Amino acid sequence: MPQDPTQRDLTAAELQGARNRLTLSPELVRRVAVLGGYDAHDAFSDKLTDVVDVTDLIELLVTAQLGETEPGRTAARQVESERARRILERIATGQTLTRQSVHDNLPSETVVLFRMGPPRLWGYAVRQRTPRNAGNALPARVPADPTGTWASPEEAWLGWHITDASDLDELATVVPGVLHDNDLNRRLRLGMSLSDGPDQVWSSARGHWSIKPETTYIVPSRYGWCPYVFRIPDGGWRGDEFEGHRTRYMAERGYWIDVDNGRLVEMGEPDPDNSWLPRMSVSDEAPTETDMAVAGLLTDRVLRLGAAGKNPVIRLRQRGRRLF
Repeated sequence: MPQDPTQRDLTAAELQGARNRLTLSPELVRRVAVLGGYDAHDAFSDKLTDVVDVTDLIELLVTAQLGETEPGRTAARQVESERARRILERIATGQTLTRQSVHDNLPSETVVLFRMGPPRLWGYAVRQRTPRNAGNALPARVPADPTGTWASPEEAWLGWHITDASDLDELATVVPGVLHDNDLNRRLRLGMSLSDGPDQVWSSARGHWSIKPETTYIVPSRYGWCPYVFRIPDGGWRGDEFEGHRTRYMAERGYWIDVDNGRLVEMGEPDPDNSWLPRMSVSDEAPTETDMAVAGLLTDRVLRLGAAGKNPVIRLRQRGRRLF
């Protein structure tokens, strides 16, 4: 089978992933829900705001095992597996934080968590990984994608359901017909993997979001795990208009707060020679006391975010206002 997916047909494994009709027995779902803390709540009257989402737990359990058993596993897959096991251990032993406990211990600054989805290729990167007959897998009605006019519904669907989003260094960053001086085209992937470093997380998580441009700290999270905290300086957000949506914001500038080394790392311009990941450099500016307080509380911590909802943006704290 050719290595270039555009030169081959869709596999049955890829179609299984796209159609995703898998179901679990009620017994297994109940056991997973107990692990997530659901058994401490009344079935009908309690708000499930401090549990771990059942689907998140199932994906963590599968990820932890797959990284050890699947053939041809890569170093990145092994890192995913190890981190999934570590997250599960913390959940099982109660080494987690609730949203209210985080709120009560954060300084009075606007801190927003992004509930990141799985890795997915975006835009012109999708075309470089799409099997030649993948269009046969498209549903009769393809829903519109939140990226609006920047990706067709079909292309966005294939990026989400079909194409593999690993090994980005194999993809071209500069291709004919794509305006690469436009910041919206200067990344290859959305979503978040447990194996991602701060550069890839920043590239995927910096936008677009329906937030207030006064947001100072962003916390990308996968399954409630928060590996990195970023500070957005004044004027660091850019607003873009999307048809049928209110203005959404993308961070053009930011700093990773490196708690372990007590420093700020500037997330610079996207680099076309490095999968459009940011050029990173240690800032001459030292982190503030507030920077260290926010990042020290959240970096590498697991939060119980509650049962998943439609809004991926969760305010952990807001300047001048209590949320709990």
